[in-house]
Amino acid sequence: MTTTSADLFPPDQHSNPRWVARCIGLLVLWAVWTFAIAAVLLLTGTAGKPSDWVVAVVAMLSALAPTWLVVRAARRRWTLMAGSAVVLLALGLALGTLGGPSLARMTSVGASLPVATGAQLMTTSSVENALCMQECSRVVHLYAVPDPGAAQAEVGVGLVADGWRAENAGGFCRDGFGVAFVDGADSAVVDPPAAPTGLELLSIVITDCGHI
Repeated sequence: MTTTSADLFPPDQHSNPRWVARCIGLLVLWAVWTFAIAAVLLLTGTAGKPSDWVVAVVAMLSALAPTWLVVRAARRRWTLMAGSAVVLLALGLALGTLGGPSLARMTSVGASLPVATGAQLMTTSSVENALCMQECSRVVHLYAVPDPGAAQAEVGVGLVADGWRAENAGGFCRDGFGVAFVDGADSAVVDPPAAPTGLELLSIVITDCGHI
């Protein structure tokens, strides 16, 4: 059996212009609230934290309060509320996965990484991409090292000792962050300096774990 608006709302309301205006206003409120939460997660630099989905879901479900004010007179108010809860829950889960770790947090993590013996820090560079779609923000530490392979192995051992998880791609992950190695200068480094005589360039890239 097909459910129509007449089945959900009382006859005197489902075609009432004021009732229709309230429903449209509620949808607009949902849209504005969704964009506001997304902006807060991205602009405050909290995007990408493991707890983000909890914060986003709770924030989105708070929109059930004005939703109830609109649908409480409907015949199937609880059906509408259940459907609204499912939609808001899905939006919250989607927002929780939006973006990656902020550039400031990546910089902080990069400053605490182990350094290979004999490595000389040549420069640091960063690229910001808060939405973290095809590519995430990343911080690059460009080192000059005697042996890139040995330096990677030494830093990798230090990372594992600090609780980082080795990945199949040769990178390491912890708390949503990823660390990867690039022989030579990473593309984020503009006009990389030349390595001193007898040393080679090695980039250590800090980014989102899913993009190493």
